[in-house]
Amino acid sequence: MSDPWLRRDWIAPGMTLIEQGGKTGQLYVLKDGQFEVLRDGKHVSTIKTPGAVLGEMSVLLDVPQSATVRAITEVDFFVIDNAIEVLRSHPDWLLQIARLLAQRVNTTTALLTRDKSEDELILPQNFMSSWGDPTV
Repeated sequence: MSDPWLRRDWIAPGMTLIEQGGKTGQLYVLKDGQFEVLRDGKHVSTIKTPGAVLGEMSVLLDVPQSATVRAITEVDFFVIDNAIEVLRSHPDWLLQIARLLAQRVNTTTALLTRDKSEDELILPQNFMSSWGDPTV
């Protein structure tokens, strides 16, 4: 790799890539292997698709990491240092991350709006109407 902002790295099974509450300013792109995502110590998902981007929420929102990401297998990945500056100068990367986030919002919306009888999650319906008339 000739780009100074992109480097290849790897970690062994059981090692932590991202620590919940931390803040690195880096993005990570999975090349090969599997990660598990943990939030407050509970398993949330497994990431195993090459090209998956990790750390984007923290970078884009300038907030601490919302989850811990730990290697299940040996993992090869790319690190993008000073990610916000790289995204500013590489709009094609920014577009890919926007598509990723839109896909996640679409999936989350579908999960939240599916038949309530299939799910334990219950969202309040028309909760604002229960507040009454705001002009009173």
